[in-house]
Amino acid sequence: MLVRKARVADAANIYELVRSLSHDGTLLPRPFGEICENVRDFFIAEEADGAFLGCGALHIYGPHLAEVRSIVVTPQAQTRGAGGLLLHALMSEADEHQIPSVCCFTRIPEFFRRHGFEIADRDAIPDKIRKDCLVCPRFHDCDEVAMVRGPLPSLSLAEYETGVEPALVQLVL
Repeated sequence: MLVRKARVADAANIYELVRSLSHDGTLLPRPFGEICENVRDFFIAEEADGAFLGCGALHIYGPHLAEVRSIVVTPQAQTRGAGGLLLHALMSEADEHQIPSVCCFTRIPEFFRRHGFEIADRDAIPDKIRKDCLVCPRFHDCDEVAMVRGPLPSLSLAEYETGVEPALVQLVL
């Protein structure tokens, strides 16, 4: 099994796997066009023969925060370590970009806890709330656990965009 950066040719497999788990609310549905536009955010896991096993994405909000999203494996890859390998690749990319905080919203907190994430107050991650949660049909009845690896961000994108001194940006890093 290997993990690599996704290519546009992987978009159909990513879309189908995410779609298969969005009907019951396990994952947020993502249109095929959105997957294609953001394919560079994804890593995929595959067998040595190229058989698709799973995917995960790292969405970067800014120098202060990234989010692990759409991390999922096929039923035949479960319990084989594909999810852990994908998460490791995503976290390595966050580290390469020197992003100190990585969040996720999940229904399987024990998986993320084993990989260094801690439960967080969702209100402490306003960039995620503004991007996805406000338009989610489950916003007022959310059953996902907010988690973070690293310190909670001390600023949000809105604060960056309203004239926060550049020196404060360095404090986040």
